[in-house]
Amino acid sequence: MSVGQKTRVGRLKIRVDRLIYTTITLMSVLIIYDGWEQLRFWSVVVVMLGPILAIFLSHVFGAALGTRVALGRPLTRRERRAVFVEECRFLLVAVPPLAILVVLTSADDSYTRIIQVIVLTGVLSLGVWGGVAGRRAGVTGWALVVPIAYGLLLGGIILVLQALLQPGHQPFRP
Repeated sequence: MSVGQKTRVGRLKIRVDRLIYTTITLMSVLIIYDGWEQLRFWSVVVVMLGPILAIFLSHVFGAALGTRVALGRPLTRRERRAVFVEECRFLLVAVPPLAILVVLTSADDSYTRIIQVIVLTGVLSLGVWGGVAGRRAGVTGWALVVPIAYGLLLGGIILVLQALLQPGHQPFRP
């Protein structure tokens, strides 16, 4: 059952599932990449946007093919445009990490430290989305801690797995 199309957060209609797995993918790329201090600002931006853009393009391609299969005919220009516009909202996932990058770069933090902040923010966002899911499911009070903890635990597991798989000897060095 897919309910992703019906999810609203505020005024935005978004696919929370896509937001979650893109966050996890971006966190993985940022943790595994080594050599942040050798990069310039725009190179860091490209490393961050690369996986997001790749996932976005795969969504456009998959949605277009899925629609074509469902309709049993080629898409019209209007239908292709509708698929593209629908998937463009997905690019908003790049805004928080880029905002963190810009703010902390202007504060003269190292890229390694900035990436650590972005990854930690990704982990915290998984906890927030766990809380949103819990509230939408009617969970209240102390019981709401469970879905939040589940999101945070998932983020922590991803950090541990990535640290174990990361090349180099010090995966979380400052």
